[in-house]
Order: sequence, then structure tokens, then C-alpha cells
Amino acid sequence: MFPIGLQPTQSVAEAGRKVLSYHFHDFLKHEKGVRSDNNTEALHDMRVATRRMRAAIRIFESGFTPSALKFFKSGLKETAQMLGAVRDLDVFIEKFTAHQQGLPSVEQLELAPLLEYCHLQRDLARTKMLAYLDSKNYKKFKAGATLFITEEAQESVVTSTVKPVRYQIRHVASTLLYARYEALRVYEPFLDNASLELLHQLRIDSKHFRYALENLQEILGNESTSVLTEIKHIQNHLGDLNDAKVACQFLDDFLSHWKSYRQKLTTVRTKKPEAVIDYLKLKVVEREHLLEMFSEVWQHFNSTQLRHHLALAISVL
Repeated sequence: MFPIGLQPTQSVAEAGRKVLSYHFHDFLKHEKGVRSDNNTEALHDMRVATRRMRAAIRIFESGFTPSALKFFKSGLKETAQMLGAVRDLDVFIEKFTAHQQGLPSVEQLELAPLLEYCHLQRDLARTKMLAYLDSKNYKKFKAGATLFITEEAQESVVTSTVKPVRYQIRHVASTLLYARYEALRVYEPFLDNASLELLHQLRIDSKHFRYALENLQEILGNESTSVLTEIKHIQNHLGDLNDAKVACQFLDDFLSHWKSYRQKLTTVRTKKPEAVIDYLKLKVVEREHLLEMFSEVWQHFNSTQLRHHLALAISVL
């Protein structure tokens, strides 16, 4: 990330507006690439920008009236859903294609119906996404967001000489960051034999912590880099686990509804492709291995050294 222009003495509202402005312009930068579909990374980057804006709203919303951010929240949620539906299929297709290309030609041919089905599903999701990007709702969201980030921020607090109010970013940053770190620590007693659903929620909370750190990193100490490295490691592991889980569900659905799905395909097979069944087995093994290895990843993350680095990063405020 490039410098956003944060200063510790800025108000929460001013800092929030700067962060949202930075990510919103990054978001807009990738729209052309998403529409053209020439580069799947544009879709990934645009989706990440929506996540960072949603995280920024959670961090800085105390500086604004609820109504000031209502349209931003709803617009980002709908946009993220549309982008995510296509991006999730891109991830599956990319990993699946890499697997397919490493197989003998006969097995590659057996996997052709699944690849065709994936592209059909992606075309449907992309058509829906493009319709949304051309919709009045999306245009209204962009216009409202542009107005919001260019107007002077309206603070919802008034300072008082009798009892000063915490309104500068340096006054609230430690609370914001520790709250998100503590939201991860509470999982600790429940991680032995944790369900995939619980680990999925941990993945979401780890993103909240990461994006909070990234959005505030400019005013934190250098030790924040070490903390970010660790949170990215645990997030990547949980991301791979989630991808494997989603892939298993997708493949299981494809095989369970094979009779109806095959009627839509040109690469027809009269029986379930054995290579797809083998790929499902492979993804189940991958999912279980990642699940088994998570305790080691967690122990590495949940260290006194990380807490020390987090404290030092915040101490400069």
C-alpha cells in the first residue's frame, strides 16, 4: 500500500475519509479490467478493495453519524457479492486447470465436462455482475461514495473542555487494534477439533485484524510489519482450507446432480467421470491435511513475540 496521508492527530472522521478515499480510487482503477475480463487479477484487486473499504468503515465509523455511512455499507455489500461470485469460480478453475494439465490425456478428457460446467457457471455469474455494474444502484453507489470522500467529514462528536472526548485517531487506535486481536484469541479454547464453520469465522476475523493493521500501518511502529507477516500466514492457511472446503462442496454437487447437469454440456458422458470422483477425493485429502496442520500454524501465530511486536507498534502513538 502507498502512503495514505494519515497523521496520529487527525480526527477519526478525517482519517476515515482519507482511508476510504484511497481504497475507493483503487477500487475504481480496476473496474475497466473487470469489465473487459482480460485479466482475472483486476477482479481480485477490485474485490480486495471492497473488503478494505468495509474494514475501514468498521474502524472509523465512530467518527460519523450512522446515516452518513449507511449507503456506503449497503453498496459495498452488494458489490462484494457480485464480484465474489465470479472470483470464487476463477479460483476453482485456476486450481482445477493446474491439476488437469498434470494428468494423462485420457484423464484430462474425462475432466472436460467439469471444466465446461465451471465456465458455464462463471458466464452466468459474470453476466449477473455486469448487469449490476450497469445498474442504477451501482451508479448511485459510486456517485454517493465520490461525494462522501470529497466533502468535509462530518464528525458526530463535539470536543469539550470539561470532559475531553476521544476523537483523534491516536486516542482510539490501540483499542481498535487490540479489540480485533482479542477477537482472534477467544477462539483458542475451541480450536481442538474445531469445525470448518468455526475456522471459517476465524478466517473472517483474521481479515478484520489484518485490514485494520494495514489501514493504520502508516502511523504505527515498524514492528507492525512483523505482525502483518504472521497474520497473513494464518489467513493464507485458512484461505486454502476454505478453498478446499468450497471445492469439495462444488464437486459433490456436480456429481450428485450429474444426470441433470450433463444435459447442458457438449462434452457429454453417460456415466459420472471417474476423474472427477478422483479429484474430489484429492480435495478431501487436502482439506483434511490443512485441518490437521492448523494447530501448528496457530501455535506459531499465538506467541508472546507477536504480542510484544503489536505492543511496540502501537506504543509510538
